[in-house]
Amino acid sequence: MSVNTYKQGSVYNNRWFPCPSGVTSGMPVLIGTIAAVAMDAYDSSTGGTTFQTDGSYFLSVQANSQQSPVAGVAVNPGDELYCNGTYDSTTGITYNLTIDKTRGNIPFGNYEGITQIAAGATQSNAPVRLKMGGSPGAYGA
Repeated sequence: MSVNTYKQGSVYNNRWFPCPSGVTSGMPVLIGTIAAVAMDAYDSSTGGTTFQTDGSYFLSVQANSQQSPVAGVAVNPGDELYCNGTYDSTTGITYNLTIDKTRGNIPFGNYEGITQIAAGATQSNAPVRLKMGGSPGAYGA
């Protein structure tokens, strides 16, 4: 279980993948377009770590949209969240994610909190339910 687990996912959805050395326990990532959270830090002896691909995690969420024009957009319970980050072409992992409401980025999950995140604010421990099964690609604006 990662350090920031909110609601445990199924152990049957734990998967080992190669990943960049910068991946740490609890870090949200994309494996291709599959939303995941690292259960442990990168292990140099194996070249990767185990990821959980379901469940809910306390993650940093920004209540804004990077679409032109950049604007604060409140995040309400149940809202879909999107992400972008640093793509590692060797492993296919995208990490150092920014999670927000920018439609056009890759769908990551849903805000599972019970109160709104005010427009323009960042909540560092927002409960986020991972999107199951990956995404067919970025959503249109």
